[in-house]
Amino acid sequence: MDGDPAFELSGRLAIRQGEQALSANLRWQYDGRGEEMVISAPLGAGSVQIERDAAGVTLRSGGRVAHASTAEALMRGTLGFALPLDGLRYWVRGQTGPGGVAVRVVRDAAGRIESFHESGWDIVIPLFSAAPLDALPRRIDVASAELQVRLVIDQWLMAPVSASGRGLQQ
Repeated sequence: MDGDPAFELSGRLAIRQGEQALSANLRWQYDGRGEEMVISAPLGAGSVQIERDAAGVTLRSGGRVAHASTAEALMRGTLGFALPLDGLRYWVRGQTGPGGVAVRVVRDAAGRIESFHESGWDIVIPLFSAAPLDALPRRIDVASAELQVRLVIDQWLMAPVSASGRGLQQ
């Protein structure tokens, strides 16, 4: 995680797993060393807070607190589905993940990535933000054999990581 650009985004999330569907609001803050993701259902139906740092992952929901070493294991065990957070951190910025494992990469006329396949996921970026953030996705669709996720990003905040390794200070 160290050294990745800090960002904060807010938007709407739609998740489909088989016949089950969930829509929620999303606020995701990543500071280059750790992250916090808050997924909140509409009309006060509840929220999930996921915090990840070098020590591991904590998930809070409905007064319960759970810990694990990976976000995917914790989400699957607690929520019944797992977002691919390790890759998603890059994908939401319109990038493939590290290690060069992405295949079938398609770019638009401006050179932005429109779609690719990585680590068992098909990623499609059909819509980008307007200038000056035109390299950042406004919508991203992510699908595996088990899960389909649509993220519509309403607001972006990008910040460089400071010398202390922290960005987006509040």
